Amino acid sequence: MSRRVTVQTTASPDQWLQIAVRALARSDRTAVQIERLLDAKGASPSEIRTAIKRLTSLNYLDDAAFASRWIERRLTCMPMGRARLQEELLVTGCPEQIVQATVRAAYRKVSEQNLAQQVVTRAGRSSSVQTVGRLGRLLSQRGFDEDTIETVIGSLLREES
Repeated sequence: MSRRVTVQTTASPDQWLQIAVRALARSDRTAVQIERLLDAKGASPSEIRTAIKRLTSLNYLDDAAFASRWIERRLTCMPMGRARLQEELLVTGCPEQIVQATVRAAYRKVSEQNLAQQVVTRAGRSSSVQTVGRLGRLLSQRGFDEDTIETVIGSLLREES
């Protein structure tokens, strides 16, 4: 029977930093995600603050850069509207002001209407009433606003007629 060794009683500040660096090596994370990880491993609040400060000074943690990379990957893999993108990014623990600024910047570079059109293209194109309703719901679930949905569905119906 093997016992799991916890770091709670024996970890030094360097060990907390090493745990955080290993986590960052596996995937991009926000400062809040690293805080949660270290807290779950048993680090004290002061040890967590020290590790976060050190990681930030080393440029290993940068929530604004994280948000930009995350948005780029997310929009490439799964086009979505501003509302859903913002909501999903907030869940990562990224600060709200960074999320809002990064989302605004992302949508200056790409058209929400073009993203919605990508969703429709990937879903298949058929103008039956049932399919139009499904596409509308899909676009809504993906966080597109009503104006964008109406524009994209309207152009699809005009193309099909």
